[in-house]
Amino acid sequence: MRFYTLALVFLLLTVILPDLFFYLKLRKHKAKPLLIILNFVPAVFFLGAFLFMKFASDENFDPKTFNIFMWINFGFMLIYIPKLIYILFHFLNYLVNLFLKEKIYLIRYAGVLVAMFTIILMTHGAFVNPKNPQLRTVEVPIQNLPEAFNNYKIVHISDIHLGSWGSNHSYFEPAIRLINEQEADLLIFSGDMVNNYQEEMRGWAPLFQQLKARDGKFAVLGNHDYGDYSEWDSPEHKVANLDSVKMHLKNFGFTLLLNEFTNLKRDSATLELLGVENWGKPPFPKYGNLDKTLQGTKPGEPKILISHDPSHWKGEILNHPDIALTLAGHTHAAQMAFNWYGKMVSPSSWIYKEWDGLYKEGSQYLYITRGLGFIGIPVRIGVARPEVTLIKLVPATIQ
Repeated sequence: MRFYTLALVFLLLTVILPDLFFYLKLRKHKAKPLLIILNFVPAVFFLGAFLFMKFASDENFDPKTFNIFMWINFGFMLIYIPKLIYILFHFLNYLVNLFLKEKIYLIRYAGVLVAMFTIILMTHGAFVNPKNPQLRTVEVPIQNLPEAFNNYKIVHISDIHLGSWGSNHSYFEPAIRLINEQEADLLIFSGDMVNNYQEEMRGWAPLFQQLKARDGKFAVLGNHDYGDYSEWDSPEHKVANLDSVKMHLKNFGFTLLLNEFTNLKRDSATLELLGVENWGKPPFPKYGNLDKTLQGTKPGEPKILISHDPSHWKGEILNHPDIALTLAGHTHAAQMAFNWYGKMVSPSSWIYKEWDGLYKEGSQYLYITRGLGFIGIPVRIGVARPEVTLIKLVPATIQ
C-alpha cells in the first residue's frame, strides 16, 4: 500500500496544529494537567498510526489490517474535522471582534453547533448509509435500437472495493436483494472489485453467485483491480495477483470483457456489448484499447460500452458515434454529496465534469453510478448513498 509523503505531512500538520491550539487554550484557562494530557492522547495515537502506514512493509497490509486502518482514518476525521471547524469559527469570531471593537461569542457558539452536526453527519454516513443502497431508475433512448430490446433492463453496479468491507457480508446482502428484485435482463459491473489484493475476494463467491440476470453478468476491471497501488516483490507477483482477481470475478459468475465485445441476442435481433480495460487520465492508468475493442463490431449498429473511468467518454468514446451508451463508475460521488436546492453538490465536481448520473452529448449517453462500496474512509455522506442502477433501453423515436 502506497502512502505518499505529501499526504503524511498534511495529516501530521492536521493533527499537530489543532491540538497545539487547544493546548494553548487549556493553559490559558488553567485547566487541570489531566485534561492537557488527554488533549494529546489522540495525537499520539494517530501520529503513530500514520507513521506506521507510511513506513511499514506491504506485508503488514493484508485486507484485515487495511480495513482496520480505514476505520482509524474515520476516527481521525471524526475528531479532527470538527476541531478544525471550531478553530475556523473561533478565528472568524476574533476578526469580527476586532472589527466591532467589542467581544461577542455568537460565531464561536455557531462553530460548536456546526462541529457537532458534522460529527452526526459522519456517524450517519459510516453506520447507516453504507447498508442502505439506493435504487436509481433511468430510461435511455437509443437510436436504431432493435424492437426486441425495447424496455431491455440493465442493472448497473460498480466500485464495490471488497477490502474495505473486511469480512462483513451484511454490507452486501441488501444490495443482492435490491439487484435481484429488478429481474434484470443484464447485470453490469464496471470495475474496482478490490482495493488492491486478490485476497480481498476470498469467501465472497457464495454471495455474488446469488446475483441473477437473464442474459448474464458482465464486468470490466477498474484502476484498483490491477494492483497498481502496492509495491510488489516482483512483476510476476503483481501479474499473479491480477490473474487471481480475474479468476475470482469469473467464479463470482461474471464474464470479463477485456478490450473485447459480445453479442446480446433477443429473438433474431442483436445488440453489441463492449468492455474496455481501465482508461483514465493521469495519475490513473491507461490499459484500455478502444480500437481493439471495436474490432469485429458492425458499423452503424448501436453499442453499449462498459468503461470504468468516465473521463474516457470525452477522451475517446465520443469519437465513435455508434457507442450509444457508456456505463462507468470510479468517482464514488466522492462518497459525499448534497442536494442543494435541487442541484447536486459534491467534491467530485472539482475533479470531474461528469461525475454522477446521466449525461448526453449528441445522441450518445454516459451513465456514472456512485458505486456500492467505499475506500479511504468507510463513509457515504449525504445523498451519496450506495447505488444500484436500473437502466431501461427504449428506442429514441418514441421519446
